[in-house]
Amino acid sequence: MKLKSLLKSVENFIINSHIVEDTEIKNLSEDSREDNINSNTLFFAIEGSKVDATKFIPELISRGCKTFITNKLINLENNNVNLIIVNNIRRVQAILSKEFFQHPDEKLRIIGVTGTKGKTTVSYMVFNALRGVGKNGGLIGTIEYRINDYSINADNTTPGPLYLFSLLNEIVNVNGEFVSMEVSSHGLETDRVYGLKFDAGIFTNLSREHLDFHQTMENYFNAKMKLFHQIKNTNPNGIAVINIDTDWGQKAYNVVKELGIRLITCGISKRADIMAKDVTISIDGNSFSLDCMGKKFSVRTNMVGIHNIYNALCSISALVGVFGDEKIEEYLHHIGKTTVPGRFQTVKSDKGFYVVIDYAHTPDSLEKTLETARSFSPKILTVVFGAGGDRDKGKRPLMGEIASRIADKVIITSDNPRTENPISIIDDIIQGIPENLSHKVRVVADRKIAIQTALKEAVEGEIIVVAGKGHETYQIIGTEKIHFSDYEEVISSQYF
Repeated sequence: MKLKSLLKSVENFIINSHIVEDTEIKNLSEDSREDNINSNTLFFAIEGSKVDATKFIPELISRGCKTFITNKLINLENNNVNLIIVNNIRRVQAILSKEFFQHPDEKLRIIGVTGTKGKTTVSYMVFNALRGVGKNGGLIGTIEYRINDYSINADNTTPGPLYLFSLLNEIVNVNGEFVSMEVSSHGLETDRVYGLKFDAGIFTNLSREHLDFHQTMENYFNAKMKLFHQIKNTNPNGIAVINIDTDWGQKAYNVVKELGIRLITCGISKRADIMAKDVTISIDGNSFSLDCMGKKFSVRTNMVGIHNIYNALCSISALVGVFGDEKIEEYLHHIGKTTVPGRFQTVKSDKGFYVVIDYAHTPDSLEKTLETARSFSPKILTVVFGAGGDRDKGKRPLMGEIASRIADKVIITSDNPRTENPISIIDDIIQGIPENLSHKVRVVADRKIAIQTALKEAVEGEIIVVAGKGHETYQIIGTEKIHFSDYEEVISSQYF
């Protein structure tokens, strides 16, 4: 695609441009380390808060690159290159990525999932249901990116626009019909999905997380609502799916109603379009009766807990809203069989105790995970958990209070301490533990030893919840990323 033709889509963002040649653009890049940067590359030299990529321009020119877009007012000594200076470069990057890959989002049915919890599980349920009925498509989220059955490591829950639109293009190229994707508040706030046409947006719930980034819950909520504003602006046929059984769900409902988007509500305790009734929950799975706009179905799911009832309701609501109810029984079958690594992932020991590995790393998610485990009436409920470093410190004492209140035994350990002192993080957690509950609590800072300690002491009928890291296969200590998996640590122990 010729440069001038490509730039027509972002004319309103251009502050200044110096174009010496209408270069044929064959690839886009924002990473100076990429090997394929050449004379046909358009490079985004972004001045960010941590890195100023304009400093790489001289080296890239020496490698043959001659087209640069930046958000920094600069003059180049070399006048034989194309230099375009823009405002709002993140949006420019999204618009040009969409244009370069010839609008792949408009060739797919895209279901976006936002909310604090449930995004990963809902995206998997939707993906598995659609693959189960024979559709080609993709999955984009925290654990992995998938193109049909091919898995790619995920660096971000919601990738940046260059990578995102290239993934969508690859899905189109394998005759894909759909994408099920997590849409994070960071992704929405930083315009990673700007201009993307969603066919459905799902709001699962909202609880305290990422306040180091958003500062307030209201800001966090408003970031999530950008998904529905985007549907309003890009797709007149788009739908919103809202779990209305929470206060934040009611607020989201009001936002969507005001926007005038087609709406499907789901829930258990309030009257909704799609409802679960006669709910039964056990450590081996859930079952419930589904009322889908007057039609009744019996549902069983492998994924445990009331939160996974809501996840199933959100999933089926979006599927029916986008694809109709002709294959609803097949959708429900594949939703029921869905399992997700690190999301209330249950392992039973030969000694008669259970271990639950869960990604719960916020106060609300830890509370719900422990309450679910408690509902199965274990002989002893033990929790092993920590908190991430360089993140919201305010949640740490809240998690300490929750763990000591609900569990019988609490082992506080390290999560991803990053550049913080692990003991300082643990001390922050302990601050929230009431003195009369401190006898339940001990500190084992080494996560491996903490897990093995819990397993060694376990008795028949006990449930051990290992919380915080879920599917992750690493620990970040300092700036080093080392291999560590809670699941591997559990199943490879002598107690299984």
